[in-house]
Amino acid sequence: MVLALSVLGGCAARKPVMQPDQSQPSAQPAVVEPPSVPRIDPMADVPGDKPLPALTGALERIDCMNGDEDLHARIAFEARGGRVINFAYYSKWKPRTCAFDFSRTSPGTKWRLTSDGSIRVHTLQGRFLIRTTADSYVFEFEQVQRGKFCGMPGDINGTMTVTRGASKADCSVAGIMDTNDPYLDALRKAK
Repeated sequence: MVLALSVLGGCAARKPVMQPDQSQPSAQPAVVEPPSVPRIDPMADVPGDKPLPALTGALERIDCMNGDEDLHARIAFEARGGRVINFAYYSKWKPRTCAFDFSRTSPGTKWRLTSDGSIRVHTLQGRFLIRTTADSYVFEFEQVQRGKFCGMPGDINGTMTVTRGASKADCSVAGIMDTNDPYLDALRKAK
């Protein structure tokens, strides 16, 4: 009986509660999550889009790179009469690379003319909108999944603008070289 009482008494005994050190702030910094972007169905028809007209006009071949040897985006394309026929994109985040190319006849793509005269290219991995102005071509990337083309997580979103009519093509990028992924962001910051 004495043994049973000592065991029960030990269970009922109050154990000291460890108090956190009040001299240190205990609040963790708030983690700010980027706003979620709703996923698109990249192959869905967009109201107002129409089939592409026949190609006419002068042929342009343009190749343009933005960045340096270890971190850059490059695009090469052909256009006839201001309408892109095919394009190839390549980017490098040393040692990783990303590449894809599409033409009007590529299987698994759908090329459409938008109501404002731009070209929308649908692929299973994302969409592109190609706008032509008197002095430039603007390639807009919309939720293009890096997994298939680059073997990396995240999406490519943003634009690549190529100046027309110059003796040497000049291009600029906005957003397409952003990581858009916590893992890739950590890799880039580690360098």
